[in-house]
Amino acid sequence: MTEKYRFFDPTEDDPRDYSADDFARRYKLILSNGFFYGLGISTNNSMTVTVEEGAAFLEGYDYENTSELDLTHDSADSSQDRIDRIVIRLDRRIEYRDIRAFVKKGSPASTPSPPSLTRDDYIWEISVAQVRILAGKSFIESSEITDERGNYEVCGRVGLAREVNDQITSVDVTEVDSYPSEYGEGVMSFRMSGNETPGLFQEWLNSIGISPSDYGRNMSQLRAHVFTQSNRNDTGVQTITIYDWARAQDYQIYGKFSRAANALDNPLWGTWHEEVLVYDRGSDEQGSWVRYTDGTMECWFEDLEVTQVRVSATGGTLWEYKTFNFPQPFDSIPVVTPLTRREASVQWAGLRASTTSSCEIYIFSTSEDGSGYLGYHAKGRWR
Repeated sequence: MTEKYRFFDPTEDDPRDYSADDFARRYKLILSNGFFYGLGISTNNSMTVTVEEGAAFLEGYDYENTSELDLTHDSADSSQDRIDRIVIRLDRRIEYRDIRAFVKKGSPASTPSPPSLTRDDYIWEISVAQVRILAGKSFIESSEITDERGNYEVCGRVGLAREVNDQITSVDVTEVDSYPSEYGEGVMSFRMSGNETPGLFQEWLNSIGISPSDYGRNMSQLRAHVFTQSNRNDTGVQTITIYDWARAQDYQIYGKFSRAANALDNPLWGTWHEEVLVYDRGSDEQGSWVRYTDGTMECWFEDLEVTQVRVSATGGTLWEYKTFNFPQPFDSIPVVTPLTRREASVQWAGLRASTTSSCEIYIFSTSEDGSGYLGYHAKGRWR
């Protein structure tokens, strides 16, 4: 039989019997394994640890600990450490049919590892903590307990089931012009891949007015997460974050854009607005720079050597200048603010020339001993 359906009332001619596994399967389609709340582990300086109140969900079955529960570890080995785990274990074997908290004992070793979790058709375990049992020690301290509730490989917090999450990267991907109400009530997110859905991805980029080449990448190298909070009355707020697919690129975030809708008679989204993020930053012997995701860049520098005005200058004003190379090139000539920090006498700075890669900064003074530390602040575009 390829189609299954549940749950319906029985009739005299058509009995409908359902097992606990049938109910578990239903909930497993909705929720993932993990803990709901609580279940932290503490110690009282003995070989006993305490599991705090809390709840968990395993393979469609729910577990709740309604009061503090003490669990005792076996004595330590005399010469080698071991690592035990505190696990919540679902046991569907007919002679058990329960969910309980246990100490899962590890093996003593010079470099001990925690015991593996059992996950098969009958037993399913999640680990809420590791406990290191030090050789020859008769009590456990809090520093020897490692919380594993946040590790989704072994526990994690209960969320949407994997079957639902898998859909988020395929079926739930929505066109850029979809009304807010088409996203459903509440919060929704999905992922786009420039490799898997390049046409749809390009439509989203076109709506913003950007292209992969703006980031020096091609479409297949980009990914995006779209986060939408909307109501059925076509009001909502939406954010798209565009980033690099490659670990070698440190999953670089290239841009973050938001838009909103709040018109019942014209339920379209407004214009995208960029949330400007730092793209990268750095410094070298030529100065410091910050590049931003909107394509702007700032460079700055202060010379550590004093610049003295020329004594031979004529016309009542004494001057000198220096050339400084920018630490990163601009895409077009930037706006440069000349700077000088006074060393001696009245002085001021001026801009003599600037290009995309350098600038020339004057120092002016009315006194022959005028001197100062020259520098600049430049702002323009790096792409």
